[in-house]
Amino acid sequence: MITKLNCSYSTLSSADLMANVIPEYDIDTPLECLFWERGANDTYQVRCADAHYFLRVYRHGAFPREANEFEAEALSYLHQQGFPVAYPIARKSGGYLTEIIAPEGPRFVLLTSLAEGSAPEYDSPEICRLVGQSVAQMHLASNGFTTSHERNHLDVQCLLESSMVHIRNHMAHRPDALSTIEKIALDVRTAVQAVPEESLDIGICHGDLHGGNLHVHDGLVTHFDFEECAYGYRVYDLATFKWGVCLGSDERRAKRWPVFMEGYESIRPLSASELSLVDSFVIIRELAETAYGIRHILDFGHNDIMASDIDYVCLRLNKMLDSNS
Repeated sequence: MITKLNCSYSTLSSADLMANVIPEYDIDTPLECLFWERGANDTYQVRCADAHYFLRVYRHGAFPREANEFEAEALSYLHQQGFPVAYPIARKSGGYLTEIIAPEGPRFVLLTSLAEGSAPEYDSPEICRLVGQSVAQMHLASNGFTTSHERNHLDVQCLLESSMVHIRNHMAHRPDALSTIEKIALDVRTAVQAVPEESLDIGICHGDLHGGNLHVHDGLVTHFDFEECAYGYRVYDLATFKWGVCLGSDERRAKRWPVFMEGYESIRPLSASELSLVDSFVIIRELAETAYGIRHILDFGHNDIMASDIDYVCLRLNKMLDSNS
């Protein structure tokens, strides 16, 4: 009999969270804690008599504590500015994060309010316009945010250079495919570096604005899942939305993207430089997402990441380039 094996990813007991973690937070008496879904992190729904909350358990080693503190403070700031987000709930003893010791090592917990409503229907022009306006309002509302907590910026170094390190290591046995991806990365790097940085708006970005991390309820858009938020190029948020919601058929792109941008620019007009770089940042998002799967291959499994099929990665990138031309 093998008596002990190491654990790389555990699922924490809802009952233990209910008994030992949730009482640390300043909410009414919790009635139930349900394991809700596994995604980039584990999410539990906490139900009280008159309110529901979501409790996120970050994966071990996914982010340093500083990054999670940055996220919590950014969410709190946006909430204080009156912008609708799933805002963090404070601990009774102060702060937002609870550190727990899981079988694989330390993990952090964040409790947030519920984002009312449901996922948007992007075939509706009214919804696309509304979401565009909301994203612009988020960018404006976050302009005054400051924090002592550090995290990597969403810039070329973080999004592209660091991603290419992981891609090179993973695809070293496929020099043909890697050469194709290296050429694409060089082209988008050159495009971004050709634009004066002062012509690009830099500030707090959601970081994962792929279209699914927000709910709509009675005309109100509430954003959530800010775990990738950081200072960076605002155009990256727009490119991530285009990457997640508008790619595919020409009809889909033509119906969704112009209306989203119309909504966005009705609140915050873009510079010519930002407009010229949207498609370059769509490619950068694709490379960053590929690298994300590679970095977390032990959490998601080899069969559940895009980079498991290197030819498919190249196909997707080439389709994006064709649609941009």
